[in-house]
Amino acid sequence: MNLDWINDFLPTLRCPDTHQSLRWATAEELARHGFPADARALAREDGSRLFPIDDGIPILLPEHH
Repeated sequence: MNLDWINDFLPTLRCPDTHQSLRWATAEELARHGFPADARALAREDGSRLFPIDDGIPILLPEHH
């Protein structure tokens, strides 16, 4: 699946909770958060939360409190 379109929007995407910018998650972050090694996800700038990409769409839902 081509996810190149996300790169065009990445500068404007923000975490719904902290409003930190988002970036592509690293392999280490994927492993630390329990994602499969071949997963794609976006990470909050501080790396404390990942947002999965489901069927080519980033799932940017706020945390449940």
